[in-house]
Amino acid sequence: MRVIFRFIKDIAAPVLLACWVVYLAYGAVAGAAGYRALGELEAEAARERAALAALRARREALEKRADLLNPRSLDPDLVDERVRAVLGYARPGDVVVPRDELDRMLRAEKTEGK
Repeated sequence: MRVIFRFIKDIAAPVLLACWVVYLAYGAVAGAAGYRALGELEAEAARERAALAALRARREALEKRADLLNPRSLDPDLVDERVRAVLGYARPGDVVVPRDELDRMLRAEKTEGK
């Protein structure tokens, strides 16, 4: 009986303690909630933050466009652009010159021509 207690005290207890420490260390590094998982979660969080920033930028752009389409304050250039696009008169690369700017350019051309 003494031999068993001595075996447990001298060999088994330290070996079990060492195994337990190794198990905890492995879990801290490679486990589901360990250091490696923390790195993966941080990378995923960075990707999600970038996606969120892109969505916020898109939302702001859509809000600005919606404000321009507000019936109380329509932007004539935007209305003209949408009418041309809907009716099929717009092509990629078209330049839209507002009417008042066109009138100013025509007046300047007439004064230069005289």
